[in-house]
Amino acid sequence: MITVGPSVPSGGILIFKRACVALTGLLFTSGTVLTGATAASAAPSSTTCSAQGDFAICTASASFNKPAALTVTVSANPSQQVSVSWTDTCSYGSGAGSKSGSFTATAPVTRTISHPYSHPDNCIVAADAQLSGSGSVSVRLGTSKPAPTPARGEIKGYGGKCVDDNGNSAKNNAKVQIWSCSNDAAQQWTFSGGELKHGSLCLNDQSGAGNGGHVVLWSCSGTRNEIWSRTSSGEYVLKLNGLCLDDPGNSTRNGTQLDVYRCHNSSNQHWSLP
Repeated sequence: MITVGPSVPSGGILIFKRACVALTGLLFTSGTVLTGATAASAAPSSTTCSAQGDFAICTASASFNKPAALTVTVSANPSQQVSVSWTDTCSYGSGAGSKSGSFTATAPVTRTISHPYSHPDNCIVAADAQLSGSGSVSVRLGTSKPAPTPARGEIKGYGGKCVDDNGNSAKNNAKVQIWSCSNDAAQQWTFSGGELKHGSLCLNDQSGAGNGGHVVLWSCSGTRNEIWSRTSSGEYVLKLNGLCLDDPGNSTRNGTQLDVYRCHNSSNQHWSLP
């Protein structure tokens, strides 16, 4: 969020409060009270706000269920520069995360709001905009239709073994191994947007170690060492270095940690979809 602190204009008093999810909506300029948005009691459903005056500022907030993409649209009359900031707090499974950002542009303008997860279950979003001069400003939050829920299930490999989160720990740096398939929580995965996820964590080439490097679970960040593509033969290929998810030595021993290795289209690098 932005904190407003413009200079005091000649002959009057200008007071702005810090923008937050609940906007008080009172702007004072040259002795006149101007009413802005009052979203405090309607945060889950409010998607717009408007305000007017010198350096006017307003905040829109909303809760979205399974949003595919969110946008913030700012309009101003007359058209002028606006300063915009936003916060996107989302849940995915048992995890929660937040992203924020800001930009300055000439209104009208529409920008995409980034999620902390590729396919969040729910997001609470707040965005505010401040005029660079005098006039009126409005903010609208929008979303495309809900994203389809990615399939969740076992990933089976060589010898019918399953990709498994050791102890179902759901912690960064958790060992990813093979284990006898049992359809329990430790073996539930999704593959969407290039991310192989267990819960809210991503399958990650640890430190980008390269050929023979172990894979672990790590907080999703969209980096190249956790983005995978899947070939028609069932290989998961890492974007960072073109290496394949690999069961080392064609092992069928429970607890064998998986790694990435040069792709050679062999059975220990063939995996099912969740």
